Amino acid sequence: MKIGLTLSGGGSRGFAHLGVLKALDEFGIKPDHISGSSAGALVGALYCSGLEPEEIGKIIKKKGISGGIKLAFNKLGLFSIEKVEKILLEFIPQNTFDSLKTSLTICATDIQNGEAVYFNSGELSKPVLASCAIPGIFSPVIIDNKTLVDGGVINNLPVEPIENLVDFKIGVNLMPDEKNMPVATAKDILMKCLILTLGKQAEQKYPKFDILIEPEKISSFDGLSLKKSEEMFELGYRAAKNAIKKSGLNNRF
Repeated sequence: MKIGLTLSGGGSRGFAHLGVLKALDEFGIKPDHISGSSAGALVGALYCSGLEPEEIGKIIKKKGISGGIKLAFNKLGLFSIEKVEKILLEFIPQNTFDSLKTSLTICATDIQNGEAVYFNSGELSKPVLASCAIPGIFSPVIIDNKTLVDGGVINNLPVEPIENLVDFKIGVNLMPDEKNMPVATAKDILMKCLILTLGKQAEQKYPKFDILIEPEKISSFDGLSLKKSEEMFELGYRAAKNAIKKSGLNNRF
């Protein structure tokens, strides 16, 4: 039985993905194909290279998002994430999809045409950076004359490129619709609008998954802060263990 794993975007909530991966590892469940957008693309790349989930967490906390950005001074974004590429090259020096131990597909958004673009071969780092390029905050990444931004803009839960390659599909959504989020400030309203949009987008895909993991209260965490990374990791870990046991998948391995 071939297993597919789809990892959504969610900023620093991606630490919950690491908790999910730890739970899968403990049950001996090894995905054959992984797809991801934004944070899911970054976590997916590092995991598919052979790094352990907890090791990835240590790398991200040590390097930090703030340590990997610089002012871009252009009209397309406030920051550039080119330095993040150095992190990828440090831990995945081959810098190719073919060098990964597990098949990976990354989703980015062609902002000019409003289309999802999928990468699963060739150079690795640039597509990961493109998938993580939050519009207005990070500068877009140019690949093959396409202006690419965060994959979550078009497809935050990109199961489509792998759904016909696997027999069993697991989805991890870190941007679920959260009706109880506060709306006391302009930032609150902006964040709730984003989560509502991505949440409704993801809901349409729920029937595609054999297991859907949405860590409880994950929406309450700041997606741009690493301060509560351990809590998010634990939420993902517990949610995955519960979902896997409930599905009975653990009894097949």
